Amino acid sequence: MKLIFSDPTPRWVPFAAAAMIVVIGWFTAVWQGFEFQTTTKFFVGLAYVLFVLIFFQGRFFWKGQVDRLSGGDGRYEAVTSIWVGRGKRIAFDAAEATNWTSRTSGVRKEDGKPKLSTIAFDVKGQTLELSFLNPALVDLDGLTAMNPGYFAKVKADFPWLTSSGA
Repeated sequence: MKLIFSDPTPRWVPFAAAAMIVVIGWFTAVWQGFEFQTTTKFFVGLAYVLFVLIFFQGRFFWKGQVDRLSGGDGRYEAVTSIWVGRGKRIAFDAAEATNWTSRTSGVRKEDGKPKLSTIAFDVKGQTLELSFLNPALVDLDGLTAMNPGYFAKVKADFPWLTSSGA
């Protein structure tokens, strides 16, 4: 199968943000003269709570965000994005992908027209979303093969959308 879409999740970002919150908060509290032992216990607890929240947010909130989409000859496999662990693998035929929708986000500076944000579709009872905000790879011909009629409309609405990446 050929990789036709890739939007890898930078997994380190939420953990780095949580670490910065904890370290800066702890340093500030100690600098302000709060009791060292109590401050340390509080911020260790805060680190634990933030880790658990990040874990659950990545597991339950991001269910349908596609990390990678591979395909060819009418067979496709999507791997979903999550913060911790492996994403769910969903294999499907092109005919199984239904309820195609596009969403926009903001406007382009060049011409004031809306930017394509996501394309969503349903497969086997789950909605999958392809984020076009900053993907690493987009093979527009490979995506078009999944649903030629729908992507003809997408290309007409967003003529600047092109294949990108390696």
